[in-house]
Amino acid sequence: MTPIARGGLTRVGSVAWSLLGIAALVLLAGWAVGRMMSVVLPIAVAVLLATLLKPIAYRLECRGMRPAAAASIAVLVAVLVLCALIALILPPFIARLTDLGTSVQEGVQRVAYSVGESVAGMDRAAVDRQLDSAADRARERLGGTAMAGATSLAGALASVVLIMFLSFFIVKDGRRMWVWLLELLPRARRDSVDDVGFRMWRNLTAYTRGVVFVATVDAVLIGVVLLILGIPLALPLIVLTWLAAFFPIIGAIAAGAAAVLVAMVTGGTTDALIVLATIIVVQQVEGNVLYPVVVGPRLKLHPVAVLVSVAAGGTLAGIAGAFLAVPIATAASALVGYLREQRAQQEQLTAPAPRRGVMVGNGST
Repeated sequence: MTPIARGGLTRVGSVAWSLLGIAALVLLAGWAVGRMMSVVLPIAVAVLLATLLKPIAYRLECRGMRPAAAASIAVLVAVLVLCALIALILPPFIARLTDLGTSVQEGVQRVAYSVGESVAGMDRAAVDRQLDSAADRARERLGGTAMAGATSLAGALASVVLIMFLSFFIVKDGRRMWVWLLELLPRARRDSVDDVGFRMWRNLTAYTRGVVFVATVDAVLIGVVLLILGIPLALPLIVLTWLAAFFPIIGAIAAGAAAVLVAMVTGGTTDALIVLATIIVVQQVEGNVLYPVVVGPRLKLHPVAVLVSVAAGGTLAGIAGAFLAVPIATAASALVGYLREQRAQQEQLTAPAPRRGVMVGNGST
C-alpha cells in the first residue's frame, strides 16, 4: 500500500472515530437531560422567557429605574399576561378538551376504516386493534418518565413559580452571572467564550420572538376560518395550533391533522377540505414568508436540521425533548458559525502570499 493510500485511510479512520465520539457524547447528553428534565425544562423555559423580558427591563433601566425594579416589572407583565390567557382560554378549553379528543378519535377511525377496507382489506375489528396498539405505543413514547411529575397540578404550579423566579434573576443579574462564569475560565479563552455566548443569546432571542410571532399569526389565521365555519371546537384547536408552533414541522402536521379531523366529524367533508386548504396556505406563508423574513436570516437552520433535531429530541426525552430540540440546535448553530469564522480567519492568515507572475515581453518580473 502506498504512503498516500495509508494517509487517506488514516484520515478516514480519524474522522470515523470522531463521528462515533460525537454521537456517543450526544446520546450521553440526551440521556442525562432526559433524566434531569424536571430541572432542565424550567431552566430552558426561563432562559427563553428572559429573551423576551430583557428588552422590557432594559428600556425601564434606561429611564432610570433600578435593575431589580425593572426586572420585577418585566416578570410581573409576563405573569399578568399568563393569568389573562389562563382566565380567558383555560376554562372553555378544558370544557371542550374531552370533546376535542373524542372528535379527533372519531375522525381517525373514519379515515382508518376507509383506508383499511379499500387498501388493506381489513375489517373494522382489525382496524380497531391496530389503532389501539398505535395509541398504546404513542402513550408510552410521549408519556416518558421525564414528564411524569408534570402531570399533577401541584407540579405544574411549582414549575411555573420556578420559571418566574429564574426569569427574574436572569433578567436582573444575567450579565453578572455570565461574567462570573467567564472568570472561571483561563484568561486566553474568555473573549472567545464571551463571543460565542453573545451569539447564542442573540440566536435564542431571534428564535423566541420569531416563534411567538409565527405561532400567533398561524393561530389567528386558522382560528378565523374555524370560527367562520362554525366549528364547535374552534377554541381548543386555536390553542393547539399556537402551542404546535413550538414544535416545528411535526407540530404543524399534528395540529393541522387534528383540525381537519374535527372539521370532518363536526362539519363534513366540505368543511374538512376548506380547513385543509387554509392550513396548507398558512403553512406556505409561514415557510416562504414569515420564517425567512422574521427568523431565518439570523438562525440559518436548514429544515432538515430542524426535523432531525425535533425527532432526536422526542426520541431521547419525549415531548419536552422535542420542545427543547430547536432551541438547542439554534444555540449550537451559533457555535458552529463562530468556529467556521475562526477557521476561515486562520486559513486566511496562514495562506501563502500569491506569487508574482513573470511579465512576458519586457523582461521584468
